[in-house]
This record gives sequence, structure tokens and C-alpha cells, in this order.
Amino acid sequence: MFTLEPDGVLEVLEQLNVQADQSTPSTWQVTMQRGELFAQPSLVVDGRRYRPGDGTRAGTFHISRGTRGIRFDWLQPSGVRSVTLGYKLALFGTAYTDVIDLRVPVWERDWPVPVRELTAALNLPRLPRGRVIVWVEPRPPETTVTTSRRQIRLRTRNVGADTPLTLHAVLPRNVLSSFDGVNVRAKPGLAAILAARRGNHRAWWPWALAAGVALAVSAVAFRTARSRRPLRR
Repeated sequence: MFTLEPDGVLEVLEQLNVQADQSTPSTWQVTMQRGELFAQPSLVVDGRRYRPGDGTRAGTFHISRGTRGIRFDWLQPSGVRSVTLGYKLALFGTAYTDVIDLRVPVWERDWPVPVRELTAALNLPRLPRGRVIVWVEPRPPETTVTTSRRQIRLRTRNVGADTPLTLHAVLPRNVLSSFDGVNVRAKPGLAAILAARRGNHRAWWPWALAAGVALAVSAVAFRTARSRRPLRR
């Protein structure tokens, strides 16, 4: 679940269905770029909220610097469990003088087996007045994107092992009420963004909203994955 806040901060809840044959040390990384901010981590397994700790004892999780960002560590209990990781990201998007550029990390590249099913829905904190452009990088097979006045919904199946997936959204500036949670560039950005997209042959452009068509009032994405075992250290 993604929630795009009015100042551009992204609240993330990642929901995974995990099956483990035995109690297993597990890890999950959040990719971060230089200058981005991470806050308010949480971990819930089958409705039980884990507490900050060393991550090696049952009911605790540990946050540390990973190889490319922030790392969660915890002891995954045996059986089929629902795991929800939560956190907030700031300064991951960029506000130009003409548009806001967001690259929402729909799926990380850590998962060591294919993802059978993944669904993501993105809403916005305010109704946009202007053109909204969205595409997926890269486009996995069996992917569909549907839209309504309130929502962009991405559905995909059989995402390859260790394959990241990004929802790239270019939005009018009026979707945010302030820019405290994003980077600010005092120059136009749309032309350069579109030029970069044309040079990336993996990118897919599913649709563009015409001016005046509304998206909705928060940002939500649901991620569901099934594997035979959780990530291992």
C-alpha cells in the first residue's frame, strides 16, 4: 500500500504472503538513492507487531544500512504467514517548474524466486488539473494497467526472480499542496523526462490522462507475492 501525502512524502506498506518450512532468518532491502530519507519502519507478521531489536529473536526486527539502501532483518516463523513491512520515504520525487516526477518502487529486486501475482493501485492526495502520464519500467509479461477517475491500477503475474518494477508517474504540480517531501528543481523537466523514456527501450507507456480527468485522493498499492521460502541472509 502506497500513500502519497500532500507534501510528497510516500508512506509504504508492503504486504507479502510467505511460506517457510522452518523458522528462518530473513531480510528485505529498500532501495535508496543518495539524498533520500527513510523513517518510521515497522514490521507486522500475522497481525503481530514486531518491536525494534536485534532481529534474531522472535518478535523483533532490526534496521541497518544495506548494500543499496535500508535493510530489514527478522526471524520469519514457519508456516504460511502474512508479512507487512512499513516505512516512509522523503525526497524520492522531484518537483520541476512544470511537472512532478515520481518513480514509485512497486517491487524490489531482492525476491529470489518469481512473483506469481502482484497488484498495485496509485491514488493522489489532490485531484490533478492537467496531464498525467504513467508507464511501467520494465514491462513484465502478463501486465495490465487500468484507470478510473480515482485510480491507476497495475496487475501483473510471473515477475522474474530478482526483477525490480517501477511505476513512473509524471504529474501536474497541483497534486501537492507543498513540496517539503520532494526535491525541487528550478527548471522545466518534462522534455528531458520524455527524452529519457524514449531512450529506454524497456519502458512501456500504457496511457496518458487528458487534462481535467481526475485521479483520487490518496496513494495506495497492494503487493502480493508467494514463494516457497522467505529471503535468506
